Amino acid sequence: MQQPRLFFVSMLVMTVSLAYGQSKGEFSGPFPKESKPTIREPVYKKGVFSPHRAKSYKLKKQKVTHSAQYEFYERVEQAAKDREKLLKKLAKPQYSNFLYYGHKRKPKKHAPNKMKYCPECGIRH
Repeated sequence: MQQPRLFFVSMLVMTVSLAYGQSKGEFSGPFPKESKPTIREPVYKKGVFSPHRAKSYKLKKQKVTHSAQYEFYERVEQAAKDREKLLKKLAKPQYSNFLYYGHKRKPKKHAPNKMKYCPECGIRH
């Protein structure tokens, strides 16, 4: 008799605490109460502006050197360099001239009775 009553009381307490935890209270957010951003005083200041000297407005450069954007551009540049190297290599006659048959140097043309089987390309020449 005591156990079901205790179970229901504990369930009631847990339900009330969950409902109270989800109630609409004042949201503190990611900022403490003292440093909430306002229209007059934003959190992220880009530069320093003086109304007396309009030319003295300076932007603070971010000192970020490793971010996803920088890494992306580095990868694009590296891919372009690799492609240029590959195109330069493939422009050599060893790869572009079909008479080389995959050889590094152009194979000599022998007389039909002096031809030998080539293990590199599988052709007699």
